Amino acid sequence: MFETDKWAFTGLDGQISLDKWQKIIDLIAELFSAPSGYIVQATSIGYRVVIRKNEGGSTFETNPTIPPESDMFCRHVVESDNLLYVNDAASTEMWSAMPEVVENGVNSYLGLPIHWPQGDVFGTLCLKDNKETNYTNEYFELINQLRDLIEDDLALVYNFEKMREIAMLDPLTNIYNRRALSLLAQQKLNLSHRLGFDVCCLFIDINDFKKLNDNFGHEAGDKALITLATTLKKHLRDADIVGRLGGDEFVAVMQINDKSKLGLIINTISIEFANALVLDGICELSLSVGYSFSEQKKQPFETLLNDADQSMYKNKQKYKLNKKIGY
Repeated sequence: MFETDKWAFTGLDGQISLDKWQKIIDLIAELFSAPSGYIVQATSIGYRVVIRKNEGGSTFETNPTIPPESDMFCRHVVESDNLLYVNDAASTEMWSAMPEVVENGVNSYLGLPIHWPQGDVFGTLCLKDNKETNYTNEYFELINQLRDLIEDDLALVYNFEKMREIAMLDPLTNIYNRRALSLLAQQKLNLSHRLGFDVCCLFIDINDFKKLNDNFGHEAGDKALITLATTLKKHLRDADIVGRLGGDEFVAVMQINDKSKLGLIINTISIEFANALVLDGICELSLSVGYSFSEQKKQPFETLLNDADQSMYKNKQKYKLNKKIGY
């Protein structure tokens, strides 16, 4: 089980770029004219700075690891799980005696919680200044939006580790299995709803696959499945999600910017698959492909998948009818 109460990024494996987080902190500090900004992780062990911005003559420092019982602004954010803005700490009785204020000269603090995808608090995104500030609602909206980018990265880390636990790859074709496909596709759908882009689901089925197995054996059938998986990975983008549901049923989930190009994508996949089979010494086969598009409202991936399945079934019936009458 993936544990959120452990230090993250102690053994970096390339799932996210901390350089992007550094750029986010640098950007926030510049836009807010704040001398210092931080991304801090919170665990039961304490608090640890993951990324810091500390330029422009800041007079305060943050230790790499801080005990969990320390009286500090970030602790209040984590424990309340809410945004905290203190614009003039030195003049406020509740905050004026805090060590950060007395010893480090912090007079303004703006922080908000960062969450793992299932809701646990990862830590804080915060800004500190040694002078009084007057941030408006526009600033709060901006820092919320930038916090969302960090949470999207944490969702990638979380889902990657979850997929490791459920053996995410189909052993024959080396693409995602159904459980991993559903997990990643739902993440893409959630992101599309937030950022406003379209998602397309392709449901792909090999025509006459049973006859191939019956006439040439399961080894030929396995080669055809591998060839289709290879074709999809080669002719779709790295960011597209490709998986095998089982048998000869495959799915691709794509961010799509121009719906008019979908026909070209499907045609390319079909042609390249047929050509690759011939090169591999397997009889030429065709594909039945259905598709569906995401809606503006939130929806489960299974709904998108079922719609694409129904679309594929209609095309499969057309293929059988055309074959029957000799087209």
